Formats: sequence, structure tokens, C-alpha cells
Amino acid sequence: MKSTEMSKSTPLNRFDVDVVVVGAGPGGCMLSYLLARSGVKTALLERHNSLDREFRGYFFQPLVLKLFDQLGLLEDILRIPHERVDMFKFVDHGKTLFEVRFDELEPPYNYGLNISQPPLLEYFIQQSSRFSNFTYFGGTTAKNLIKQGDSVHGILAINQEEEIELHSRLVVGADGRYSTIRKLADISQTMDKFEFDFVWFDMPKALGKDYPLQIKIEDEGMLIYIPKGEDQVQVGWVIKKKTYPELVKKGIDDFIRTLIVIEPDLQGVLPYHLKSFKQCSVLDIQVGMTDTWVRDGLLLLGDAAHIASPFSGQGNSLAIQDAVIAHDSIMKAMTTQGSGVLQESFLKNYELYRKPAVAEIQRIQAMQARLIAIKNPTFLGLRRTVAPVARRTSLFKKMRDKIAMGVQKIEVNTSFFLSQES
Repeated sequence: MKSTEMSKSTPLNRFDVDVVVVGAGPGGCMLSYLLARSGVKTALLERHNSLDREFRGYFFQPLVLKLFDQLGLLEDILRIPHERVDMFKFVDHGKTLFEVRFDELEPPYNYGLNISQPPLLEYFIQQSSRFSNFTYFGGTTAKNLIKQGDSVHGILAINQEEEIELHSRLVVGADGRYSTIRKLADISQTMDKFEFDFVWFDMPKALGKDYPLQIKIEDEGMLIYIPKGEDQVQVGWVIKKKTYPELVKKGIDDFIRTLIVIEPDLQGVLPYHLKSFKQCSVLDIQVGMTDTWVRDGLLLLGDAAHIASPFSGQGNSLAIQDAVIAHDSIMKAMTTQGSGVLQESFLKNYELYRKPAVAEIQRIQAMQARLIAIKNPTFLGLRRTVAPVARRTSLFKKMRDKIAMGVQKIEVNTSFFLSQES
């Protein structure tokens, strides 16, 4: 991995690049690689010194496998420790409510991946670093936008306590749901109400116990299992929004007892592993859409542009889809303009193409959430009767295909790629 060293004797460092990407998550790393491979002088900034930290999402939809394969990288990526996901299912009081089966899709992209993000992101940065037009700035925090009028011309950032200037034709905010770039640009969001939060923790797999990716519903609540490597599983507990302090007040032993009621198999491992709420983290579930994704010299992608709920594990896939379409739009804008800050009018196609697709996925997730959250006894009975039948219909299969492969055509435009590394 290539990281820029700052000279202690230089009070201000200036770098001139074509594109500055802020945020080394899946979307930011994917876009940086695509641009670097296309001969674009690219800088990728990440505020953390290390990528070895906790990430919320480990799941990558089957469409992502196809995109990795189009890059010629899938074989390498599958060497990173991962778990193949053939399906995920919703279990209601011991009975399968419905399941989304990826293994029924057309091979070879008929499964998803659970893969730890740090080694995957590290891999993409290493691949990008094979191109001399790419620079990675670790431990670097964006502090302000460089602007001329309403146009963005770069960013001011801090690297190892040294201020740096990165002048560019385009700044890409790929820095997550609390995006600094979006806030600095004063771009607003339209947020939807969501009634849940998730409490997450990791635990070792019980000996001989298989934990498929599933949501398990009982009277006491909703439990989520996500396989996480060979020896661990990530467990999520769904709570009403803003009730985590009440959960903590009741104590960790009460929490453990509740989980064991839902899943008795946890008795053999959970009391010996989960000792404190310090081992838990709370995901404040938000769903929203940024009102505009592009301006002159500025583009947002992933959670910086839109926030999806955790249902059906869409976050990583949406960000990578954004990156693929953004790459195509950026390259065409550069070809059309020739020089100068990339204009909103040339970038707008990216937003116009992706925004309706993301909105449709959000609607599917909202439908899933409403189906699972039903409490009324009459509707509970209806859910348990109708859902198992519905999963065999063509309509359900179309929904499955949208979850797995996206709602629109996404292809990597390899025509911009350099013929060889430079």
C-alpha cells in the first residue's frame, strides 16, 4: 500500500490530482481502483490510520461477484477468508416465513459473500497502488472544501498534524452516512422514520452449531444471525428506537436470558462470552436520500448519498454499484470537458440513473420491515399463511432478483482501462 509521507519542514503541502475520493469504504475503494486503472490521477483519503477496525456490513450481494469478475479480480478476492451465502431466511416461531435463495440464480453468480472488510479494502488499495497515478493518504481527515464561487476545486485536509491542499477536478464524498463532505457542501437529506435500532455483538460459534444468515422472530423479539468467518457469528437484536438505555439498565444477565429464550442453543456459549454491554454496539437505523448527489466539482456515493436499512444487506452492494456508474460518468465527463472542474451537467446522469434504483431497493426493504414488524394477531396469522405461498410466485422471484442482482443494468465500462499498469 502506498501512503504519502508529509515533510515536517513544509507547513503546507499542495497536491494536484484529477479526483480526490474521501472515504476508503467499499464504494470509495472501488471507485479509486476504477479511476486509477483508467489513467486518472487519483487520491484516496481515509481518516483512520488503519483499516483494521469494526465495520457494520460484511455481506456482498451476488451482483458484486459479477462486477469483481468483470475486473478480473474475483479469483483473488475469493482467496480472502470468506463464507459463501446461498440464501438468507426469515423464521417465524420456528417456521420459515420466507427465504431468499441465491442458489436458484443463474451460475456462476448464484451466491453472496460474507467477507471481512479490512482485508478486502486493503486488497483494493494495493491493486490501485500498482498504478503510478494513485496515491493513498491514510490517517488523513478532510477539514474544508476549496471553492471558487459555487464550484468545488479540492479539499483542505490534515495528515499527521500537517495541513495539506488537494486541488482537483472532482471531489467524491464516499465517507459514509455522517459524511463530512456532504456537510461541508451544505447538502440536505430527506430522512424517513424508522422504528427500530439494532444491538450487535460477536460471539464464537457453538461447537457443531450451524448459523445460516437468518432473521428469527419469536414473541420476545427478533434475532439476526450473520456468519462472520469460520469461528464467529455476528448476532443482532432488534429494539425499539432509542430504548437501548432501558436495555442496559436491566443488565447483561437479563439480556442474555431473553436471547436464550428465543434461541436455546445459545445457552452453551452466550453466558460464557457476553459479559458486558461494552461488547455490544448499537446501530441507529436510518433511511434517507440526499437531495442532490452532484454539484460542480462534487459527487456523493454510497451512504453519503443515500442510507439504506440493514434489511437484506444492501449497503455494500449499493455503494459498489454507485462506484461503477460514477466511474463511467466521470470518465465521459472528463472526455467531454477536456479540462477544468467537472460540471454538474456532465455528472448528473449518474444521479439520474442511480437515484430511482436506490429508492426502489429502499421500498423493498421497507416492505420487508413492515412484514416482520407485524404485531396484530389477525395480521400475524395472515402473514404466516400468505408469506410461504408468496415466496413461490414469480413476483417474489422478481423481488429476489432485485435484491441479489440490482434493479437496473450495472456493467463495468472497461473501455477506459489502460492497456497495462503505469
